[in-house]
Amino acid sequence: MSLYFVHFLTCILPLSIVISLICKNYKNIFKQFLAVFLGFLFAYFAFFIAASSLQTQNLLFNVNFAFVFCLFLSLVFYFWQKVEIFSLILTFMLSFCIALQYYFLSQDFPIFSTSLLDSTAISSLAFIVLAIGICILFFFFLRGQEKSLASFILFIFVLVLELDKILASIFLTLMRENFIPTDDFMLSFVAKSLYFSAYSVYVYLIFIMILAFLSLKKLVKNTQKMGFLDINFRKNIAHNALVYRYFFTMLFATLLSFCVLLYFHTISSRPLKIDEPTEILPNNEGFFVFDVSEFRDNKLHRFAYVSEQGKVIRFFILNKREDRDSPVAVFDACMICGDMGYIKKDGELICISCNVRIFLPSVGKAGGCNPIPLEFNFDGQKISIALKNVEAGSNYFNQIKEIEVKDPVSKEKLINLKAPFSYTYKGIIYYFTNEKNYEEFKKDPQKYTDDDKEARFMIQRRDDVN
Repeated sequence: MSLYFVHFLTCILPLSIVISLICKNYKNIFKQFLAVFLGFLFAYFAFFIAASSLQTQNLLFNVNFAFVFCLFLSLVFYFWQKVEIFSLILTFMLSFCIALQYYFLSQDFPIFSTSLLDSTAISSLAFIVLAIGICILFFFFLRGQEKSLASFILFIFVLVLELDKILASIFLTLMRENFIPTDDFMLSFVAKSLYFSAYSVYVYLIFIMILAFLSLKKLVKNTQKMGFLDINFRKNIAHNALVYRYFFTMLFATLLSFCVLLYFHTISSRPLKIDEPTEILPNNEGFFVFDVSEFRDNKLHRFAYVSEQGKVIRFFILNKREDRDSPVAVFDACMICGDMGYIKKDGELICISCNVRIFLPSVGKAGGCNPIPLEFNFDGQKISIALKNVEAGSNYFNQIKEIEVKDPVSKEKLINLKAPFSYTYKGIIYYFTNEKNYEEFKKDPQKYTDDDKEARFMIQRRDDVN
């Protein structure tokens, strides 16, 4: 939900700062707000028309050039504020360009995803209203401040950072369309500019907080009452109260903005991650055996088996129903999204890669984004999974753990990740100490492999561990 606050504040705060500083001499605030409203309205219709014809990228690319022009005009109007109509036109153009950026940024995150008004939609809308209120507060605060070096530095920072972001966006499109060469310098500039542009809002908030503290200089220090009806004393008290009111309002607004932004960037926007799996070994008969009572907590229990070649094969077991024992074992991967894994949340299984919610009773069935089924046996008390069935899923996973392995030809020991040669046979990676062994294995792999060696290997491995 904080995403909606971040999107709106990141896009609209620069607009609020710029128009507050280029229209300081005009008393009719209603006209400024009308220009901003019309800019957003026209931008919405333009975005809707472009989206219907799948031309939003082209529209935004062309509007970015107009936005660059508007930023340079803003610098002129900061010093020259004599014709109100020109400032209003510039306000409209800036609002139009920034509104398109906002619509483009938020198009994949609709507030109302269903016809019903749920609590999530109301909370998301409340965050947008909060961001609007904060931008309006900043607008009135900056508009009421006298021109100073600090406000000018803030204005220049806004122009430079917004210009940097827009140019990076333009260059990225030009490189995608092969209009300009994709060299290291340009790639570095675009990548860094687009990455750090998400944090420019922190710079603006810090400057606004500095201006709020500088506004305390306006306090009248000598407020002693000179008489029974001392009008100046009353004026000074009222003036100081107004200054303090502005200061604490700005301080609260900036701190609140910081809190929401930091929460989003440090917590809310972090990608989902699976918990560390429990590394396990099969028994002497080559089976993984579990007691069903371990899974009656209805949590997802993740396990990992490291194969003889170091491949980490993950699978998990969970109880699909709360009213009775209904365990299911599946690989922690799917045929569509790969091996990023799954988490269980609020009675649903969630694919980390694509965020698809999976109905628990369907877990164990093949197809779609369901986890890949793993063959298992359940006798009412014990869940048993054969080692060969687990190793059959080796190709679904990419992680390889550094372990000691044997060259299948010479039987020499070596570290798998440091082996100079490797060869995949029947989904299993074999490692070799030299090219001669590698070539010898390729001629007749079956000669050096044994389908029944898993159990013997695990017995030896268990003995090594003990």
